[in-house]
Amino acid sequence: MIHSTTKNSRYGFNKGLTPDKVSLLIGLFLLLLLPLLARHNDYILQVFTHALLLATLALAWNILGLSGSISLGHAAFFGSGAYASALLSLNLGLSLWITIPLAGFIATGLGFIMGLICMRLRGAYFALATLAFIEIPRVITDNWDEVTRGSLGLVGLPGFPSLNLGPWHIDFYSSFTASYYIVFIYFLLLLGVVGFIFRSNLGLALQAIREEEIASQAVGIHADSLRLFSMLLSAFFTGISGACYAHLVRYINPGLVYGLHFSAIPMIFAICGGRFTIIGPALAALIIYPLDQFIFHPLIPAGHEFLYGVVLILAVLFLPAGFWGNLRRTTS
Repeated sequence: MIHSTTKNSRYGFNKGLTPDKVSLLIGLFLLLLLPLLARHNDYILQVFTHALLLATLALAWNILGLSGSISLGHAAFFGSGAYASALLSLNLGLSLWITIPLAGFIATGLGFIMGLICMRLRGAYFALATLAFIEIPRVITDNWDEVTRGSLGLVGLPGFPSLNLGPWHIDFYSSFTASYYIVFIYFLLLLGVVGFIFRSNLGLALQAIREEEIASQAVGIHADSLRLFSMLLSAFFTGISGACYAHLVRYINPGLVYGLHFSAIPMIFAICGGRFTIIGPALAALIIYPLDQFIFHPLIPAGHEFLYGVVLILAVLFLPAGFWGNLRRTTS
């Protein structure tokens, strides 16, 4: 039996004001104030907006990761979400407030198909099967020129529309600050959802499946069904992240959104930050990506992404629980 204190400690939340909680609150407060601190530098806002979006991708990936499954196919959900929202807004003129949730459901449908094909696989076989699955939506998108414009991609996608809240008019289209805050709000919402999942009975069941699947099935846990459900949740939020990405950068093509980058990067963040913690993957995204963009990209423009490989190797060798997981161990 897993007691509640053990569960909260393992996932990164203990009762009381612990040092890691203080660090988390300070970090969220700084993120809230970032547009004020960087109001004369739009590049900083753009980098952290993208970092927050990658943090949502890592959080979504980790919903499935809690079960012990390592997916290399999340770019399929990310790309399908990006293209679904882009095409619905371009061709049908639908509002982004409608197309983005629809993109999440379309990605969920793709996740259901992937789950039916791959869910009985385990370990490296599951990871390789999900990696191969990316090719299905990528090839369809790349060759369906009449709808998707093929490898040319979609240019001039609509940005987030303006929003009127009483006397306030928020222009997401031209304001980097407004775009930052809408991604920040989505990040906070997803962080809350992931925290609820991790500390719920579903989270405990997925943890049991990860630790000992046969024993969990013996006590009545339906492993395949719960792993499929976790994949559907993960696909839904990954699709929303892909849709947000499309309307932030306003240009997508199959090689970009279905690329290995968006499959590998959430796994790297999860491993470096702590796969089985709530906030570890998001924290890794908010540290590693800005570090790459502000320091390594100017120094080594052609090979700056080697940073991700170095950090991953160091984490696997010296911080197998991720730096947030190790911080939790030292402060608990």
